[in-house]
Amino acid sequence: MTQSLRDSKKIEYELSQEVNINKYELNAFNIPFAGNTSTCREIFVRGDRKLEFSVDGDISLGQIMQKPVFRDELVEYVYSISRQLVSIIQNGMSPQKIILNCNDIYVRLSDFSVQLLYLPLDNVVEESDIAEFVKNILSNFVYAHTPAIECANQIVDYFNDHSEFDAFHFRQFVSELRDTSQLLIIQGDKGQSEVLVSPENNKERAIHKAEEAAKKAEAARVQAENEVKRQIEEAKYQAEVARQAEEARMKAEAARVEAEIWRQKVAAEVRDYEETAVLTSENIDISSVEEERQKAEKVSSKYADEIRRAREQEMRAEEARMQAEFAARKNAEEAKRQAEFARRQAEEIKRLSESDDEEPPTTLFSNRTLVSGSKPTLTRRSTGETVQINKQVFCIGKADQGVDFKITGNRSISRRHAYITSINGVSYLRDNNSTNHTYLNGSQVYSNMDVVIPDNSIIKLSNEEFVYKNM
Repeated sequence: MTQSLRDSKKIEYELSQEVNINKYELNAFNIPFAGNTSTCREIFVRGDRKLEFSVDGDISLGQIMQKPVFRDELVEYVYSISRQLVSIIQNGMSPQKIILNCNDIYVRLSDFSVQLLYLPLDNVVEESDIAEFVKNILSNFVYAHTPAIECANQIVDYFNDHSEFDAFHFRQFVSELRDTSQLLIIQGDKGQSEVLVSPENNKERAIHKAEEAAKKAEAARVQAENEVKRQIEEAKYQAEVARQAEEARMKAEAARVEAEIWRQKVAAEVRDYEETAVLTSENIDISSVEEERQKAEKVSSKYADEIRRAREQEMRAEEARMQAEFAARKNAEEAKRQAEFARRQAEEIKRLSESDDEEPPTTLFSNRTLVSGSKPTLTRRSTGETVQINKQVFCIGKADQGVDFKITGNRSISRRHAYITSINGVSYLRDNNSTNHTYLNGSQVYSNMDVVIPDNSIIKLSNEEFVYKNM
C-alpha cells in the first residue's frame, strides 16, 4: 500500500489487490464520532484501486507544528486525539490501524478537533504506537509560552510513568488538564464543536469562575447555618435531658434519705427489742423486726443505685450539651467565614463586570525586527494608511504606547486589539481578548489561537477593515 498525491483535503492511498477492506470498520469510521467528521471510500482510478479520505480540516498537523502553540490550544489537540482513541475502541475498531502521519492529519480550527484517519483493512503491515506518536509531535511543536512547555512535559511524564498505554485512562488525564483551560468548547450538531468566546474572554471566564466560587461559598454558608441550628437544637435537647436527670437524681436522693431514716429507725427498734429480751429474759420473737431491717436496707441500697445511675445520666447529658455548644460555636464561625468569602467573591464579580477594556498582559514573544524574507503590509481602508509589518510580533490597537500600528478615531478598537506574528515567512493573526472581536476574511479569530493569514486577506478589527498583502 503506497500513498499517492493529495488534492486539497482529499488523501488517497493505493491498495494492492490482495488487501481486503473491512466493511464494518469502513462504515464505523464514516459515522461522525468524537468530533471527527472525515469520511473514507474505495475508488478505482485508471484501474488502480485506492482508498480515498475526504478530510474535514483546515490545516495539517505538520503545518501547526511550524507556528507557536499555546497551552490551551495544545490541550485541545491532545484531548481530541484521546477522545477519538476511546471512540475507536468502543466501536470495536483497533487503534493500531490509525494513520500516524502529521501531513495526513488535519485540524479543524473552529474547534481544534484533530481529524485522525483510520485504515479499515484486514491486513495492516505496520501497527501504530500512539504513545510514541504523541511524544513525537510534542517534541516537534513550537511553544508560545512557558505554560505550554510545562503542559507538554506533563503529558510526556504521563507516558513515562505508564508503560502500558490505556486510552481511557489517558483521556481522563487529559480531561483534567482541560479543566483549567480558558477555551470553552461545546458540542454541536453532527459531531461538530464550537469554540465559545465572550467579547472579553478572560474577563468573562474570570466572572464565571467568581460566580461559581460565590455559589459554592453561599451553599457552604447555608449548610453551615443549618448545621448551627441543628447543633443549637441538640444542645437545647441535651440541656433538657440534663435537667430531667437532675430532677430524677434529687428525687432519688430524697427517697434514699427517707429509706436511710427508715432503716435506722428499724435498726434502733431491733436493738431495743434485743436489749429488752436480755433484761427480762423473756423469749421475744424478733425475726419479724429483723426482716423489716433487711427490707429497709434493700430499699436504701436500691435508691442508692438509682441515685448513681441518675448522676451518670446527668454527667452524660452535660457532656453532650457542652459538645453541642462547642460544635455550634465552631459552625457559626465557619458560617461567618463562608459569608465573608461569598461577600468578597460578589465584590470581585462586580469589579470584573464593571471593568472596561483592561490592559492586556505583555506579549509572550520577543519583538525582533524582520530583516529578510517577505515584506507584508497592512492598509487601513477608511484612511488609506499603509504600514509595513517589520517585526516578528506586530501589535495593532488604539493605545498610545506598546503598539506598532495605532488606530485613531475609532473608540471601538481595543488598546492592544490584535497581534500579527511572522515566523519563517508565514504570518499569523491572533485576537488579544478584544472587546469587539477580530475577523479574518469574515471568520472570527479567537484569543489564544493563531490563524494563518493568506495573501490579499481582509482583516477586520471591530468595524475597522484592513487589507493584508504579502509583497
